[in-house]
Amino acid sequence: MHRHRLNLFIIAAGLMLAMMSCAGHYRIDGVVETIGYEGRELSLVEFLPFRTTRIDSCRVNHGKFQMKGKVDSTRLVFLCKDSRPIIPLYIEKGHARIRLLPTEMTVSGTRQNDLFYSFLKKKIAIDNRYEDMSQKRISMSRTGLDSRNIEMIQDSLRIIVDECEEMICSFMAENYNEPAAVGVFMMLSVPQTNEVPDLLKRILDAAPDDFLSQSYVDGYTHRMGYDRN
Repeated sequence: MHRHRLNLFIIAAGLMLAMMSCAGHYRIDGVVETIGYEGRELSLVEFLPFRTTRIDSCRVNHGKFQMKGKVDSTRLVFLCKDSRPIIPLYIEKGHARIRLLPTEMTVSGTRQNDLFYSFLKKKIAIDNRYEDMSQKRISMSRTGLDSRNIEMIQDSLRIIVDECEEMICSFMAENYNEPAAVGVFMMLSVPQTNEVPDLLKRILDAAPDDFLSQSYVDGYTHRMGYDRN
C-alpha cells in the first residue's frame, strides 16, 4: 500500500514546478542503516510533466553518503536508489540530513523538509492509531461481541478521522505560503476521484489566492472544475 501511494505521489510530484527563489548552496548528509545500500548509487531526481532531471548522485560508503551543489530555487525531488524512488525531499539552501533506517526514513535540517516531515510524522502516528483501532473492530466482529462494543469502536474511528482532518487543516492554515504545503496538498490529492473531496474543498476554500495560483494546485482545480466563487 505504501509503495502504491509513493508511486502515485511521484506522478503528482511531476506536475509541481520549482517555487520560491533561494539562491545559494545545498548540502545533504545521509546515514543508512538498512541492508542493501552499501556501495549502491543514490541520486536526486526531479520528475516534471515531460522531463525527468537527474540533479546529483553519489554512492553509499560505510553507511554514509553526501551530496552538495548550487541551488537557485526550492525543488521537490526524490532520493532514488538505482533509479528507483525511495523518499521525497526538498532541495533548498542549507544543510539537510537524511536517515534511512529499517523503521523509518526521514529528512531534516532545512525549513521545507522539517515542515514536510513533521507533518508526515504526525499523520503517520494518527494513521497508525486508526489502523490499530480498525483491526480491533475486525477482531471484535469475528469473535461475535455485542454490537454496542463494536459501535463504540466505530465512534472512536470517527473521532480519529476528525482529529486527522483538523491536524491537516491546521497545518495548511499555518503554512499556505510554504512549498511544503503544496507538497502536502499533492499527497492528499493523489487518490483519483470524480469530484473534490470534502477535506480538499475545505483546504481550497480557506486558501489564499497565492496558494491557488501554484502550478499544481491551479492544475488540480481546473481539472476538477473547482470554483471557490
